[in-house]
Amino acid sequence: MTYIRLQKDSDGIVELIFDQPGKAVNTMGRDYDVAMRSAVAELVDMVAEGEVKGVYVRSCKPQQFFAGGDIKEMLAMDLTPSAEEKTKMYEGIMATKAPLRQLETLGVPVAVGINGPALGGGFEIALACHYRVAISGVQLGLPEAMIGLMPGAGGVVRMTYLLGMQEAIGLISQGRRLKANKALEKGLLHELADDEADMHAKAKAWIKLNSGAKQPWDEEGYAMPGGGPDDAANQGLTFFGPANVMVQTKNLMPAQNAIFACVVDSARVDFDTAQKIEGRYFLSLLLDQTARNMMTAFFVQMEALNNGVSRPNITERFKCKQLGIIGAGQMGAGIATAAAQKGIRVVLKDMNEENADKGLSYAQAFFAKGVKKGKLSETQALEYMSRIKPTAEYADLADCDMVIEAVFEDRGVKAAVTEECEAVMKDGSVFASNTSALPISELAQASKNADRFIGMHFFSPAEKMPLVEIVCGVKTSDESLAKAFDLAQQLGKTPIVVNDGPGFFTTRVISKTVTQGASMLEEGVNPVLIESAARDNGSPVGPLAAIDEISQETAYKNGQQAKADAVAQGKQWQDNAASRILDRMVNEFGRRGKIHGGGYYEYPASGKKYLWPGLKAAFSAADYTEIPYQDIKDRLTFSQCLEAVRAMEEGVIKNVGDGNMGSIMGIGFPAQTGGVFQAINAYGLNDFIQRAQDLELRYGSDFNVPALLLSRAELDESFH
Repeated sequence: MTYIRLQKDSDGIVELIFDQPGKAVNTMGRDYDVAMRSAVAELVDMVAEGEVKGVYVRSCKPQQFFAGGDIKEMLAMDLTPSAEEKTKMYEGIMATKAPLRQLETLGVPVAVGINGPALGGGFEIALACHYRVAISGVQLGLPEAMIGLMPGAGGVVRMTYLLGMQEAIGLISQGRRLKANKALEKGLLHELADDEADMHAKAKAWIKLNSGAKQPWDEEGYAMPGGGPDDAANQGLTFFGPANVMVQTKNLMPAQNAIFACVVDSARVDFDTAQKIEGRYFLSLLLDQTARNMMTAFFVQMEALNNGVSRPNITERFKCKQLGIIGAGQMGAGIATAAAQKGIRVVLKDMNEENADKGLSYAQAFFAKGVKKGKLSETQALEYMSRIKPTAEYADLADCDMVIEAVFEDRGVKAAVTEECEAVMKDGSVFASNTSALPISELAQASKNADRFIGMHFFSPAEKMPLVEIVCGVKTSDESLAKAFDLAQQLGKTPIVVNDGPGFFTTRVISKTVTQGASMLEEGVNPVLIESAARDNGSPVGPLAAIDEISQETAYKNGQQAKADAVAQGKQWQDNAASRILDRMVNEFGRRGKIHGGGYYEYPASGKKYLWPGLKAAFSAADYTEIPYQDIKDRLTFSQCLEAVRAMEEGVIKNVGDGNMGSIMGIGFPAQTGGVFQAINAYGLNDFIQRAQDLELRYGSDFNVPALLLSRAELDESFH
């Protein structure tokens, strides 16, 4: 069985059929290169002999057209090749492009039928065809920027020449995936089909009627849509665009810089020269550490998570038809909103009907906003709303396949809810506690079925945030874990799996950057520098803003609970900078957080938030303390990475991918690093250890190097 076969029909149309052996989808790797060069060379000969009326490109994979490049092959490349090796790599990139250029200049019409997702390399193949027909609903686009890369098989050049600079930059730099109908509107497709038979018929009908077809850029008199870089309409784009890109990405995302430059440079030259320019920019990213980090995390590890690498090996998949949620506040209502959109019936319970109805109103407001923005229809919104039943009665939870409690972070309240709910739950149902820090094994003591008790830590707002941290107690069964995992995926979330422990994984890790922020504030470091350093690292917000979002009052109460737990267990409690500053903020200054009017920041009714002017007087009465800016930046990230290693050392987390994706998607660790473990790999284990030891000497035990990291460095064994 070969990757590509050529099959001529009675009308003289040759079908070029992709069917990569041993793979569920076709990918653009070495096997593709060999097969495509051979197939197109054969087509050239057939056309020269007058045997071909046209070419129809399609896939033999059911509901799958073509995926992107083979990322695993790319990750195997040396990041520091010799000049000779680098030249060979560039020549290889250009050799991959060559058959597509030959295909579009064969002299006969070329159509493509897209029967499934055409993303990355797959869509680049489609762009090299004169006519593109896709089945309604399929996804298309060039999402390479989302994993730190850019299209390298002609995608940047062809999209620029097809749509113009401004449209191409937006679509490619954002890595946008478009449904077929939207792609048709933008001119990326020519026609939609109802099914495969319709697609084949429409593509071949077009071929028969368009014997002289050419690409727009190969037509005499071609002009780029929207004009070139020197046209007056594009002056703002070419002059200010690079600066805008750097501001938006903090100059931390090389792919966006390369894409912008490639689009503009390509628009200045002829098509074939533009192909060479694209090849050079693509190679620069292949050899960039940031792209390596992002490919590892957002492709390899994300794929493994989605395929269930952390799910127990239980064949039967759980599908929740009715979900119970206890607590109709923002978190419970958010989970209900997410579930209703996925076709799950929801019983939303609170202490009284009034509170339960407030949760329903929360969902209604979310759906109304979606209707206003054109993301869903009135009919869809009504259908979603009909799936949520507000109630004050536990008895209404009796038929639920699974129940999630999302009540206050209070052991007593959670215990009472567990007991009352289990009294009506049907046999086999799993009870999940949505908690960010309370030990699951201890909460499970209130349950009659600790094997069916598990933690599901959703992130706020639950209807939007993509991550769920699943927490196993000591008695949680594999069956319960599998059900929680399957429910998370059914909700459209990415689940990571961790074991029980104080703060689990995400809360434990982010607490370190919050503690460092508080420590620096207490040391007298300018809070503007603390927040700026976090953003310059690539975090969405600084540690002070993060606590404001959580609320100082909530963080203070959590700290008091942790102190009480430690004392109850006979452990000695030690205050730290975070607990001391929270105490002062809440009890001395009445600064309790964003929802209470203000914390570290002021939140005016109109205008942007700004740091509370009283901070300097409260914590830095004298002049600010000066420490190196790089130290501020490293204290915020190194503390998290080291805590992640400690969590792995203690068995709280086992899978590196869970840690990387959990840190990025759950707590905003800088995405360009690839996550807490990949950040260590990229820095170099020995260099990371040396820098951590330097920080420990200056700033304390948060930077103590765990034995696991020392042993991995000694064995030259990175975190994979």
